[in-house]
Amino acid sequence: MNGRWLLSIALAAVAMAMISSSLEAHHGTSTFDMSRTTTIKGIVVDYQLINPHTELTIKVEQDDGAAVEWNVESVSATMLLRVGWKRDTVKAGDTVSVTGHPAKGGKPAMLLVKAVLPDGRELSTAYE
Repeated sequence: MNGRWLLSIALAAVAMAMISSSLEAHHGTSTFDMSRTTTIKGIVVDYQLINPHTELTIKVEQDDGAAVEWNVESVSATMLLRVGWKRDTVKAGDTVSVTGHPAKGGKPAMLLVKAVLPDGRELSTAYE
């Protein structure tokens, strides 16, 4: 019985180590340039206040008239709810301005720092 208990503890420790390392990799910021911020303004296509990351898709019109969809990632829904975000904070069709850390490599993506909502309110994330 004592050997089984030790084996169970050892297996649980290994499982926790594997899970924690994969979670750290999943929630990392290595794909974003954390030394810079950029601001975009556009129309919300989609808003998902979900875990593990809240996501916004924003259609931004470029100078040449072409539209580019930006993927704006944020912290978990739980963290955003704590700082004032709600499920209906934004909806498809709203015009918003968002500031965040841009993706490395020029992809149209960013890690959200703050958003200016259609009513002029400014909401930040719990990240900064």
